[in-house]
This record gives sequence, structure tokens and C-alpha cells, in this order.
Amino acid sequence: MRRSVLKPGDDIFFTRTMAELLERQGHMEDAIIIYRILADSNPDDRELTERMRRLEEKGRKKRG
Repeated sequence: MRRSVLKPGDDIFFTRTMAELLERQGHMEDAIIIYRILADSNPDDRELTERMRRLEEKGRKKRG
């Protein structure tokens, strides 16, 4: 697993695009964090929730 690129105090934008970029680069846990923040802020956006769940499931399968 790759190390997290997000660090406390980082001044980055939590956007869907940033989450997608991190996901493509293999930073799944960072992407999940951003998807979770976005999903909590936009509870009606089911796509965000689904992406977050999909990545979490993918991570469980890799570990297990």
C-alpha cells in the first residue's frame, strides 16, 4: 500500500476531481477520506457514497 499523501494542515481542495486523481494514482485511503468528506457534505449525492463504498470494499479484498 502506498503512503498517504494527505498530511494534517495540508491546504488542498477536497473535490471529486482530487479524489479521482488520488484514486487513479493508487492513493486509495486518501481518496476514501475525500469521498467521505464530500459524501457527508452532500448526503443526496449517492454517487459519492457508492464510490467511497467501492474503494473501501476493494481495500478489504486486498487486505483479506
